[in-house]
Amino acid sequence: MILAVNRNKQRDDNYFYRLYSFLYKEGNLELKHVQTIKKNVFLIEDRDNKKLILKKYQKGDIVKQQWEFFKQIHDRGIISFLPFPNGKEMIHDKHAYWTIAPYINGESISYRNEADRIEALHRLRLFHQKATSVYIDHPIKRDPFYVRWSQRLMRFKKTRYIFEKWGYENLYHDIVQTTAIYLRLVAKFPWDQDIDHAIRNGIWVHGDVASHNFLKYREKVYLIDFDLLALNPQIYDYIQLGQRFLPHVNWNVDKLLTYKMVPESETRRWLLTLFIPSDMFREWLHFLSRNYPNNIQHYLQSLEKQWIKRKRFLEEINLMLK
Repeated sequence: MILAVNRNKQRDDNYFYRLYSFLYKEGNLELKHVQTIKKNVFLIEDRDNKKLILKKYQKGDIVKQQWEFFKQIHDRGIISFLPFPNGKEMIHDKHAYWTIAPYINGESISYRNEADRIEALHRLRLFHQKATSVYIDHPIKRDPFYVRWSQRLMRFKKTRYIFEKWGYENLYHDIVQTTAIYLRLVAKFPWDQDIDHAIRNGIWVHGDVASHNFLKYREKVYLIDFDLLALNPQIYDYIQLGQRFLPHVNWNVDKLLTYKMVPESETRRWLLTLFIPSDMFREWLHFLSRNYPNNIQHYLQSLEKQWIKRKRFLEEINLMLK
């Protein structure tokens, strides 16, 4: 056991030694300290005791798009990239691309907190105001959300055997059948027209409005992590934000509507789209990738309770929209 620990430490030391050398050679960035925050994200300290966020990417086009976007948007509430000391916007080796960004010693907000939900919505609205009429040469083309959600449903279907094994087959069928119905319904809205409008008018979305991408520091909230930045109708972000708020407002339609995320004319399709459990699929698949088979019974019990609340939410929506 001690030998295995020593080997792991040696591998880590070798990795960081190569990283130090690479950053100095390619970016003229001399480091004093490196700390892993999560996979591919590091907190680093340079020779001047300045702390930065170092991030590793597999694809350079994601970095290039963000750099082009940051150069055109003027919003002090977002955390953008910094050039390396030698002026390079990114550096790369055979396998990855690297960027640096300012480090802010803040805390992620929590959607459990009403004040944080309000601040996140306010910060997102400010971003959307700035992220309009922003044009870049080669924006990344992304599939419409309902296409991605259909693909996620297909991956969910592949886990049917787990529901059967643990006696939750009825839950599985209800989720799959109801989701398919509402995916078809939501896909009939004029999303293609809205996407074309967004592309023509340089309208962007953040793409990942999870609470950990809102950072609070000295009473100000910053928006971080623009890896999923895209030219899309901005209702996309509010669909995702609404889904993330719902569990924390006890799936109450009236409470959710008090945030006034979308114009009244968009309320119907926004609410119907919110119902589709794409977030539930995401969390389920994430759970299986990391924890299965640990705590599977407990997770399925929780999933069933979530689904019951979601169906009640759907009933409220349908009564409201009649």
